[in-house]
Amino acid sequence: MDNNKFKTQKLQQKFHFDEHNIEKICTSLENEIENLKVVKIQNQPFQTPDVQFFKAALQETKTNTLLELPSLAPSVKNISNTSQNEIAKTNTTKYLLTDAVQASRCFQRTQHTQTEAITLKDQSNIASVWILQKEIGNNMATEKIEDIKSNNFKKMLFISDRIVTSNNFSEKQIKFITRHTSDKLNAMSYRYTLEEILQFSNDKLSTFSVTSFVWNTMNEDILAVGYGKWNDEPNGFKGAVCCWSLKNPVYPERMYEFNKPITCLDFSKTHANILVAGSHGGCVYILDIAPEICDPVIVNEKNLQNFPIWSVLSFLQKSYTSEDEFILSVDDNGSVRKWSGGVSKTYNTEQMSLIYCGIRNDSAKPNKFNHSTIVQNMPGTVISFHPTNKSTYFIGTKVGFVVQNTVDSCNHYDRIFMAHNGPVYGIKFSPFCSSIFITYGADWQIKIWMENVDVPLLSLSYCNAVDDADWSPINSTVIVSVSGAVICIWDFARKTVEPVMMFTCKTGVHFSLVKFSKHGNNIVTGDVNGLVRCFHISNMPSPSFLQKNSILTALENMMSSNHELVQIIKKTMMNN
Repeated sequence: MDNNKFKTQKLQQKFHFDEHNIEKICTSLENEIENLKVVKIQNQPFQTPDVQFFKAALQETKTNTLLELPSLAPSVKNISNTSQNEIAKTNTTKYLLTDAVQASRCFQRTQHTQTEAITLKDQSNIASVWILQKEIGNNMATEKIEDIKSNNFKKMLFISDRIVTSNNFSEKQIKFITRHTSDKLNAMSYRYTLEEILQFSNDKLSTFSVTSFVWNTMNEDILAVGYGKWNDEPNGFKGAVCCWSLKNPVYPERMYEFNKPITCLDFSKTHANILVAGSHGGCVYILDIAPEICDPVIVNEKNLQNFPIWSVLSFLQKSYTSEDEFILSVDDNGSVRKWSGGVSKTYNTEQMSLIYCGIRNDSAKPNKFNHSTIVQNMPGTVISFHPTNKSTYFIGTKVGFVVQNTVDSCNHYDRIFMAHNGPVYGIKFSPFCSSIFITYGADWQIKIWMENVDVPLLSLSYCNAVDDADWSPINSTVIVSVSGAVICIWDFARKTVEPVMMFTCKTGVHFSLVKFSKHGNNIVTGDVNGLVRCFHISNMPSPSFLQKNSILTALENMMSSNHELVQIIKKTMMNN
């Protein structure tokens, strides 16, 4: 027992090595090496010395942290193992995100930061009444002190409201603005999953329907949403426009009330604070969302037609001396009008009237010719400009036709073709190939077209009317659509018979709009209950490197039996 205690005590001894001890150890090792060489040369038996074991305890000094900045990168729980390994290997900063409410979109340090002591210094100054009036201005005398206090109180509430919502929704805001991370293992699979992360709702708008929304052209955090109420209640407002911010999903930043439902919205191409709105009463409004209080300007007050306006778009048109901004609108009477974008000078120029010429079968008159010609106006539903040729636009109608025309042409069509057996709800061009676009409507189909080709290249069919659809900004073959309470994600490079993913929301929900976010990993939907939902898409396949070639190759593979269309696509690929 005593020997064992002596051994344990000997093993638990602590040795402190300094430079003198280290030199002794090095010299002893050199002597042993020389002895081993002599023993090897003389072929003598070698005796190993007794082995001694010891423990070394390494201790680190205490770290004093003066200021710690929280991490702005996505949470580790939300990132797959392969993505974590890629982030560790590349060691890049592109995964850093903005978390705070008022933080700028720049890269920030996430390690401990040590600063010097803050020096304080008292300083006094004398201010007279004349200096105060000069600094404050002449308008101070006319304003009431109560109004000033209320404005300051509103600003304080505005800032505090953003701070509180940032504490509650910081993780969801990070997930919304996170860019799509490629996963090599998920490159060939299509396992899409949707997760609802944010909701933009207000109690005043619970009985309204979401009719339109559009992202701001400069600030990607601002979403303008149009609302409409279609019942016959005599009291209250019937339409509204709200500007929601991602930094405050609880209450809108701006809210404007109207006596008619708002049907369409679009931001100005030159001024990000100017918003154009069309109403069900036929008015075209211009809103300046920069100030808190804004009086909408009616552009077509002198030429009001009282027909519902279903689509408005802001566009730029070059002249000999300058480039001016105009507004193009289409109404339920089939009139396409161009309005001046300026507030001071408002005039209109009628582009054309959408006229339908058809044949009616009169079965009640068997003894005579039972065919007669129908000439009537075609109600317009949507306007879409060509992405590269800015003077060319396409118009969808309730009859099913799509009309192509230019801004300089009046009273005639450049091209017209039958797209759907019912109303056309939308026309969207591909963000990767300017000659390819989709149309969707009430005949349960999404059709993919190529410019100057009267036959659709591909048709995607669903069991309900397609209310809205949108192209993915990061994957050229991915399309999202909404039909009733179902969100469908299509990838025609992998499957065309049915969607690759279908997400059914709870009962009582009817989606009316859908749009991808700028980074492509989220979708925003609007429904008839006044709710705007944000869904995060995870487990997306990695996009191809050549997006334009991938969409043309996918269409060529799907149309291998139609040789004429295949030759057209091959010519397009060769030209590109």
